[in-house]
Amino acid sequence: MPRPDPAVFIEPAASRPDEIAIESPDGRRTWGELELSTRRVANGLAALGLGKGDRVAVLARNRPEFMEVVLGSARAGTRFVPLNWHLTADEIAYILEDSGARVLVCDPRHAETARAAADRAGVKHLFVAGESWDEWLGAQSTATPENRAAGATLMYTSGTTGRQKGVVRSDQGGTVDQVFERYRRVGGLWGYRRPGVHLVACPLYHAAPPANALFAMAYGQSLVLMPSFDADEALELVERHRVTTTHLVPTQMIRLLRLPDARRASADVSSLEAVFHGAAPCPPWAKRAMIEWLGPIVIEYFGSSEGTGPLIATSEEWLAHPGTVGKPHAALEVSAVDEDGRDLPRGETGTLYFRRADGAPEYHGDPEKTRASRLPDGRFTVGDVGWVDDDGFVYLADRKIDMIISGGANIYPSEVEAVLSQHPAVDDCAVFGIPDDEWGEQVKAAVTLRSGRTADADALIAFCRESIAAYKCPRSVDFVDEMPREASGKLKKRLLREPYWTDAGRSI
Repeated sequence: MPRPDPAVFIEPAASRPDEIAIESPDGRRTWGELELSTRRVANGLAALGLGKGDRVAVLARNRPEFMEVVLGSARAGTRFVPLNWHLTADEIAYILEDSGARVLVCDPRHAETARAAADRAGVKHLFVAGESWDEWLGAQSTATPENRAAGATLMYTSGTTGRQKGVVRSDQGGTVDQVFERYRRVGGLWGYRRPGVHLVACPLYHAAPPANALFAMAYGQSLVLMPSFDADEALELVERHRVTTTHLVPTQMIRLLRLPDARRASADVSSLEAVFHGAAPCPPWAKRAMIEWLGPIVIEYFGSSEGTGPLIATSEEWLAHPGTVGKPHAALEVSAVDEDGRDLPRGETGTLYFRRADGAPEYHGDPEKTRASRLPDGRFTVGDVGWVDDDGFVYLADRKIDMIISGGANIYPSEVEAVLSQHPAVDDCAVFGIPDDEWGEQVKAAVTLRSGRTADADALIAFCRESIAAYKCPRSVDFVDEMPREASGKLKKRLLREPYWTDAGRSI
C-alpha cells in the first residue's frame, strides 16, 4: 500500500492529526503530536551520536512516553530495550551493560532505581518522563529524520535459569517505510482488521503487549493505556472508550470472570471485536467461560521473543480442538522431536521445534545458548513440550524444566493447575516437583486463596482426584499470600521450587 505522504511515519497523522492516538492517566497524544515526537526522538538520538543498531532502554510503566520511545527508536534505526520494572538495580544494570545501552528513559516512580543502574552500567544519558525527557524532547528538531534504516527491539527473555539473554530476531530490519506495513501484515495474521480502540492492559515491557499496540496502531486504532490492571476498571474503560480490541493474560481473564455476576451482566462489552490472550496456559474452564460471556471473539495465540509464532486459534478453532494454542501460519513449521532429535508422529509428545522461513534467532553475546537451541537442520526450540495433531494444531504440555517425573511417569503441571484453579476457594495456583527419595519427585501445589474463602490441603487434593488420576494430584499444598508472578502474568515457578531442591542438597 503506497504511503499518502512519505515524510509521515505514523499514517493516521496524515489524515486525522487532531484525533487522540494515546489516552492514559499520565497524559494523551494526538496522532499529529505523536508523529512529531517520533521525529524529535529520532533526531535527538542522532544528535547524541546514536545510529543504526545502538541501544535505547526504557524502564517505565505504561504511559505515552513509552510509545514515543518505541516509535522514535524504530525511526532512528536504533534497538529498543524494554526493561522489567520488577527487576533490581543490579539486574537492570546487567541488561544495560550486556545490551550496550547508551540511553535510558524512565518514569518518576523508577527514577532512583534507574539512576543506580545507569551509574553501574556507565549509561551517560538518563531522562525522566514528565521531567528531563520533556525538556530534552522539546529541544529537538521536527524535521524529517535523515535515517532510513528501521530500528528493532532487543527483547531480553525472562529465562528459567541464569541471566536473561537478549534475542536477535531474523525478521527484523528493513526500512522506516516498511515498519507499519510489517505490523499491519503480522497484525492481520493475529486477527486485526480495522480502526477502533485498543486497550493496553498488560505491561509494555513484555513482548506481546507492545506488539499488539503496534498491530492496533498499524490498523489506525488509538490506544488506551492502563498503568496497572484492575478488572473492574478494565470493564469501565471498555465501556467509556468503546474498546474494540485488547490483549490479556489468563490471570486477568480469571479476575474478570470472578467479578460479581451483576457487574459483568451490566457491563456493555458490545464494542469488543477481538480479545487476544496468551503468555501463559489458560485453564479450559476459563476459556469456555470467556467465550460464553463475550461470544466467539476470544483469540488465543502462542509465540515467544525468539519467534516461535504466531500460532493462532480462533474461538471456533479452539472449541473444535480444545486445548490447542493455535495453528502456525504458512511461513512457520512446528514439529515434536524426541530426545535423540528424531521427529515424532502426529499426536506424540516431545520437545517442540520451529522452523521460520526467515531463519532462526540468536542470543545476543551467547553463541553456546544459540547452538544449544538448534538442531543440525536449523530448527530451534525454547524448551516447550507438546504435540501436533493431524490437522496441524499445536498443544502444549509444559516446558522441560517444569515437567515432573515421578516413578518414571511424566506429569505436566499445567494439567493439574487447570483443575486446581477451578476450586471456588482458589485465587491462584502453581504446581511443581519436589524431591522424593522413593519416587524421584512428588507433586507439590502452592495456592493463594480468594478473599473470604477457606480450604485445607486435604480438600484441594480430593478436589483434584475427582478429575485426574491420583498420581498426578498434589501430595501436599503450600498456602501463600501472593504468587510470584510478573505483571505480564508469567509465573516465576523457580522461586517456589528452588528452596525444596536447595534444602535437599540437589540442583534443579
